[in-house]
Amino acid sequence: MRWPRSERAWRTSLRVRLTLWNTAVVLVTTLATLVVVRIAARSMLYREADGMLRAAVIEITSALRDNHPDIDEVVDGMRRMTASHQTRGWFMHLLTNDGQTVWKSDNCPDAIADHPPSRLDRREVVADVGPYRYVRQWIRQPGRPRYHLRVGMHTGVLDESVTGLMRLLVPMGVVVTLLTPLIGYLLAVQATRPVGDILRTAGGLRPTHLEDRLPERGTGDELDRLSHTINHLLDQVADHVQRQERFVADAAHELRGPLAAIQSSLEVAVAGDGNTADIREVLTDTLEASRQLSRVTNDLLLLAEHAGDQRIVRKETVDLSLIVRQSVAMFSGVAGEQGIDLAADASAPVPVTGDAAGLRRIVGNLLDNALRFTPDGGRVTARVRCDDGHATLAVEDTGVGLEAHELARVFERFYKSDPAHSHGDGHRSGGLGLSICKSLVEMLDGSIRIASAPGRGTTVTVVLPAALHAAQVSVDAQEPSAAHSAALACTPAPVR
Repeated sequence: MRWPRSERAWRTSLRVRLTLWNTAVVLVTTLATLVVVRIAARSMLYREADGMLRAAVIEITSALRDNHPDIDEVVDGMRRMTASHQTRGWFMHLLTNDGQTVWKSDNCPDAIADHPPSRLDRREVVADVGPYRYVRQWIRQPGRPRYHLRVGMHTGVLDESVTGLMRLLVPMGVVVTLLTPLIGYLLAVQATRPVGDILRTAGGLRPTHLEDRLPERGTGDELDRLSHTINHLLDQVADHVQRQERFVADAAHELRGPLAAIQSSLEVAVAGDGNTADIREVLTDTLEASRQLSRVTNDLLLLAEHAGDQRIVRKETVDLSLIVRQSVAMFSGVAGEQGIDLAADASAPVPVTGDAAGLRRIVGNLLDNALRFTPDGGRVTARVRCDDGHATLAVEDTGVGLEAHELARVFERFYKSDPAHSHGDGHRSGGLGLSICKSLVEMLDGSIRIASAPGRGTTVTVVLPAALHAAQVSVDAQEPSAAHSAALACTPAPVR
């Protein structure tokens, strides 16, 4: 049988379940309390009755000792005591040593009166016979006759007291049990009201309203912490979406330039008179714009892969010093044209575990940035060191430096420093170089930081974990003369 949707929702409601749980707990607790109270009250009444019966036995024993041989005085005392406890159903029976009755009350049960005294009783004995409870004891006096005394009562009086207590408590338990669902539901409504607020707010959340958040009451309870946690997640989602929107907008802006240049060049070619020199110039401009478009596209794809956490890196042992020397040699022509002294301080092999192509991209981007913002006559130096199991690459320049507000944004995608401080081709930069470096370094489980001051140059430092086993250095990143010494150049720190 399938329940209607509304009825299923009612049956699975948290408020209803809390109410049912509370009712069940209260019901079980009430029943257990009534049972425990009944047992405890009965036990207490019986202990009190036993104490009174023992006290009567002691009193009669003392009377026998004090009034010997006048037994009539003792019998009168027993008669008065029985009469005074008539409402409790007391009875007494006094026998001689040979079982002859000295005196017994009229209400003494035959089942007890006809029972002969036991010679095995050494001390007082509390016994039950049907609805009667009594204390029996031998009274021994040196040089005097022995007596057997029985003092008891009808337990119906005690049971009536317990029953009367139950008549009072059971209705109270019933009232409590009947009120529990109502009170429990009201409490459940009050307790789950924040959940309802969370559900209503969550149901109203829209992808286009990234500023909406769940209500936080500031109580610090579990529901408030849940709202805070969800709001923190929403903050991260909003930040991610905003960064993606900026990324798409910046990417469109960067792609628009080369596409516009290609379109403009082709329009000029179509509208021209077909002169060969003009066509060659148009094709040259188009080719350069296409190359720039290709660079931007590749950079965007690389960043998109890292943003998607696609950490697929070819793991190989690479000599970082060799890559730095090769990169410096590749940029030496550009540096010479700009009148910049470009040098590499990377003589000793420094093996790291990573991707040779990615490391070349990192070093190339750092050198390209340094050369772009270093004026003629300046100096750019790439240093490689290995300390305490970490390989360190530092690219230092004597360029214009960066302002404090620029330092905070240099690793943002598409961020560009003032083009006036760069060389003539600075406008061609896509603003993705340092972002790509940061992404690649993080893929290699490393870190990157930058230090700079206006007019004092810039230093970018990359720290990578050194190779644990440097015996096999990648062939495409190794000089023949360096193969035998690569394993000795950088000793990783001992594992603690």
